[in-house]
Amino acid sequence: MFTLSHRITIKDVAREAGVSVATVSYVINNRTDLRISDATRKKVLQISNLLGYTPNQSAQALATSRKRMVALYVSPETSVLKLAEQMYLMNFLSSFFHEKNYGLTYLSRSFTERYDQADAILCCDTPSEYFFEIGDRNFIPLLALDCMILGNGLFFQINSDYSRIAREAAAFFNGDSYKLISLTPSNHERKALIEQTFPDVVYIDTPEQLVAYRKDRLLVLDHSLYTLLADADDAAQRICYHPLISTEKAEALYTCMEYALSRTPDTQHDVRI
Repeated sequence: MFTLSHRITIKDVAREAGVSVATVSYVINNRTDLRISDATRKKVLQISNLLGYTPNQSAQALATSRKRMVALYVSPETSVLKLAEQMYLMNFLSSFFHEKNYGLTYLSRSFTERYDQADAILCCDTPSEYFFEIGDRNFIPLLALDCMILGNGLFFQINSDYSRIAREAAAFFNGDSYKLISLTPSNHERKALIEQTFPDVVYIDTPEQLVAYRKDRLLVLDHSLYTLLADADDAAQRICYHPLISTEKAEALYTCMEYALSRTPDTQHDVRI
C-alpha cells in the first residue's frame, strides 16, 4: 500500500506489473525498436496510470491538459424501473459535474473500444468482469460507483455504507422489523453484501410488484421506487428513504477523481458513504 509520502517510482510500476524496470522504461518512452508484446505494453500503461506514475510531467501540466469531460458506463437494462434509475443518476451527475466545470457523456455497453475523449471513466453498478473489460481497454483513471470490486487496491470505488444505513433504519423503525426493497443490482458483489447486511430483502422488477408492500415498513434506496411509494398518506412514518446518490456521495466521487487525475497517491481507495 502506498502512502501520501511515497513518491511512485519506475521501480514501483515494474514490481506491480511483474516486469523489469527496463521494460517499463521502454514502454513509457514508446520505444518501437524493441519487441514488447501488446499485453505487456498494455499492462505497464495501466499500472502506470493506476499508480499515478507520470515521468517528466507535473500534476499542474496534467491539469491544464484536461478535457473537462467524464464518461459514464452503466449496465444495459430492459427494466423500465432500472432505466428510470439510470436516467435519474445521469441527470444528477450531469448537474453535479456541471458545477465542477465538467461535462458528462454516456457510453453504452455496446461501446467497447478505447475512449480518449474524457479525463476519467466512471462505471456505475456494473458487473466486475465488465468493469475490468473497460479497464483493459483504457488508460485513463477508472472509478467504480456502487460497483464493488473485491481485492482492489488500485481503483477508487465509492459505495454506500450499508452497515450505517442498517443502523439508521433500525433507529427509524425503533427496532421493529422492516423490508429493504431494491432494484436488482447488476454488480453481484454488491448484491451479496446487501443480502448479508439486511435480513429481509425484496427485489423489484416492475411497478406492479410494489402493490403488495404498500402497507409494510420499508427501507428504500432507489429514487424510482421511492417516487412510486411516497404518495401514500403514511409514507413519512412507514418508509425510510436513503438515496443511493447524494451530494455527499458525489463530492466523495469527485475528490477521488481529482486524486486520480492529479496522480496523488492515497491509501484509501475503498470509500463508503
